[in-house]
Amino acid sequence: MATKMHDDEFQRDLMEDFFLDFQEAHQHCENALIDLEHDPANNTLLNDLFRSVHTIKGNLIYVGLRELSPLLQSVEDILDAIRNDQLAYDTFLSDVILMAMDTTHRMVLAKLEQQAPPLTESALNTLCQHISQTAAGDEPTRQQAIRAALGIMAPDTITSRDQKPKPQPASASKTLLAHADCLEILKQFSIEPNDDLLFFNKLSTPLEERSQYWKGRTARILQLSLAMNRHAGEPVEPAQLAGAVFMHDVAMAFLPLHVLHKTTPLNAEETSLLRSHTQQAFTLVSAMKDWEQASYIVLEHHEREDGKGYPAGLNGQHICPGAKILAIIDAFEARTHERAYSTNLKRPFVRAVLEINRCSGTHFDPNWVNVFNEVARTLQQ
Repeated sequence: MATKMHDDEFQRDLMEDFFLDFQEAHQHCENALIDLEHDPANNTLLNDLFRSVHTIKGNLIYVGLRELSPLLQSVEDILDAIRNDQLAYDTFLSDVILMAMDTTHRMVLAKLEQQAPPLTESALNTLCQHISQTAAGDEPTRQQAIRAALGIMAPDTITSRDQKPKPQPASASKTLLAHADCLEILKQFSIEPNDDLLFFNKLSTPLEERSQYWKGRTARILQLSLAMNRHAGEPVEPAQLAGAVFMHDVAMAFLPLHVLHKTTPLNAEETSLLRSHTQQAFTLVSAMKDWEQASYIVLEHHEREDGKGYPAGLNGQHICPGAKILAIIDAFEARTHERAYSTNLKRPFVRAVLEINRCSGTHFDPNWVNVFNEVARTLQQ
């Protein structure tokens, strides 16, 4: 009996030590993936990532979680092909690897907490096959394998190639972003929709109709912005924040569609045209009585914490709180939907959250990023 108790205690301590090391290694891999995406030719980063994945795989086997190792082996297959110049690292592969690491993390956590795994054994085996296939075959086969792998790990990233994208929540799981319209969201946050808010809401409809890729974005941004504000104790008057959400991109509807839908970098003229939308929207909103706070949220929502934003290059202490909220949610919306134009693949939810956090202190106020993290955590429950 004493020997069994000692063995059980040893196994428990072993798993606890493993999980601490695993958490650290997992975070290291996430950081390396983001860095590598910005510097894909960096062999030092690539080799470091390969070693980290290999170490995690070995540790899984050591602590008796061998059944999870094939997923990391498939990741190694991709990284090995990149190291041998058989495959070029790109954002698609980055998403696949990132989601594979996140899936491994969730599988390990389920094991430790003795809960049902997020993937069945059959689904896991199929996933491993798809990931390994991204490292072999021709380009169409690779793209198909990427779509299939992401379809298992992050189904919210996939939209139909045969239909226009439909409004979807940021996560495939139960979220705050249920299929609610804007008036329902205002009611949820105890905001009385007066005549002005009703007018602003109506203006957002033709804005979304201007581009098929904007469907549902106003409701998504509205709900997350108000949720962040409420979580922080409502430092911004909720109706003013709602008005700003409705109106912040209204001038974008007047941009040429070839600029709105351009997938390559904008030239100087196009960039200037795009950036003018904040001042134009500010002019409209500030002309209306009682919406001064909303007008400045609209004006400043592309300012940055480090002072490198536009239109005025304000730094953090001079940017109004509502604009700081809207800047984060606007960026989050763009990151989760940025690929809809060309590939019908959206960025995974986990990736979007990571990128928001990577911009803490530069693009975004760190305190508001922390609030965003708390709200985003509820999106995955």
